[in-house]
Amino acid sequence: MFETYSILQVLACALLSLVLLLAINKAKEIADAFKDLGSCPGRSLLWTHPFHPFGQIFATVYPLKGWIGHYFDAFSMYDHYRSGCISSVLASKSRPVFWLADAQAIKVVATDKANFDKDMDFYSNGISFFGPNIIASDTSTWKRHRMISNPAFNESVNGVVWKETAKEVRNWFSELDSQAKSDGEISIHTFDSFSTLALTIFACAGFGSDGATPITELRETLRMAFHHSAARASIPDWVFDLTNRIHIPFLSPYLRKTIGVYEALDQMFEFDDWWSFTPELGQANMDVDGEQDEKERGRRSLTDRELVSNMFLFFIAGHETTANTLSFVCAFLALYPDVQQKILEEVKLVWPNGVPEDVEEAEYKNTFSRLTYTTAVFYEALRLIPIVSRLGRMVLKDTVLRTYRLNGVGDPEPYSVPMKEGSEIIIDMAAVHRNPIYWGADADDFKPERFVDTDTYRWPRDAFLAFSTGFRDCIGRRFAAVEGANVIARIIRRYEILVPKHLKDMPFEEQKAYLLKWRPFVSNSPVYPEVTFRKRS
Repeated sequence: MFETYSILQVLACALLSLVLLLAINKAKEIADAFKDLGSCPGRSLLWTHPFHPFGQIFATVYPLKGWIGHYFDAFSMYDHYRSGCISSVLASKSRPVFWLADAQAIKVVATDKANFDKDMDFYSNGISFFGPNIIASDTSTWKRHRMISNPAFNESVNGVVWKETAKEVRNWFSELDSQAKSDGEISIHTFDSFSTLALTIFACAGFGSDGATPITELRETLRMAFHHSAARASIPDWVFDLTNRIHIPFLSPYLRKTIGVYEALDQMFEFDDWWSFTPELGQANMDVDGEQDEKERGRRSLTDRELVSNMFLFFIAGHETTANTLSFVCAFLALYPDVQQKILEEVKLVWPNGVPEDVEEAEYKNTFSRLTYTTAVFYEALRLIPIVSRLGRMVLKDTVLRTYRLNGVGDPEPYSVPMKEGSEIIIDMAAVHRNPIYWGADADDFKPERFVDTDTYRWPRDAFLAFSTGFRDCIGRRFAAVEGANVIARIIRRYEILVPKHLKDMPFEEQKAYLLKWRPFVSNSPVYPEVTFRKRS
């Protein structure tokens, strides 16, 4: 008994010593990481990764308001520390993290390929469910993905986008009119409506789909995959295996459903049906196949898995993000009827006899360029609530980044921030979009005029990051703007957008807090996507 007890004591002491040793080593690593922050202000400790999906899942509760990394603080922490760059240490990796709200510093990070690049460990594990793609690839591989994908998003496609948008909106209006009450009002769940609308437009205009019946199932499965993508990206495979073998209430059913969705997609990809969903992408790849010898073809063309992986990403970016943005646009317009009136005045000049029923592709260039204010409304909604709040980059080698301090008087004062190899950089898009240096003292206000150039004003392009920045910016930027402006213009020409009936008697600030409440996910999403349409006389 004594010997057994002594052995247990020895094991307990050994285990305790090991834990203590690990804790001391971790504390030393964290202390070293804090030293690597230099004189950069902030110097907080982060317990969840600020960019990875796991951190997004808990974003509403951690970090707390007033802490660096809080998703809803926008520019306030930079204002508090009076700097365009603030710092923290990621506890799990003992890694320095630098946060940027300086548009010029971000431009350097986005374009300097030698010193900065994406965190490929995250992208490779997080969004490469089906294979490498245009986002989860290093710079050299990215060029190959971009070359194949370009035909689906070049300028010649935008006429098709314009025509398909007009057609699908017309069909949607017919459905809405049949639902109108005696007072002409229609309750709209904006995300559901715009998700269906944008999905069809994206499939037809971007990828030449004919909307054939077999593709409908693929679309719905991809939609489910999107809603399960945060779990798929953030939870290790061994957790899925464990919960499949051992039933854990709530968790096991959800994770089994997640795996089931992706297995269903895998089965679809074994057949040729998905090619009819992406003929433009497939044709571009076949063109490369036809032009190169076998060795060169393998180097430049994409595999089936790479095509499918890109299709999944484009699907998410092409319709879920558009649906979220248009939902926020409708919320803003319901809150600001004066902005609606300005859109209506502009649209009446474009379509004095009402929204045209039949639209040709050639009308795109003449019409879109005249919807200046309408497009500005789309951009202003994206400025205040961007598709994603932040992006991550890695420091590839020791370097120095120039940024600024705010001293309260005069212009910002430049200073240098040394950054060690292996440090992380957070491109804080939400903070840049609220930075008064670029957007003025009223940066928190909804003011679409910011995006209208005049003889004496040019809006700050480098400080608008809704479509990312640098040579790897969003391939679908023009596609989204053309579609968004077209949808908004047609809605306002036909309907007035009102706050939901249950909000009508509330004070403006309460209406605003309700309609503009959002949560971070794969893309930032409205919590209450609802408004009322009332048909204009």
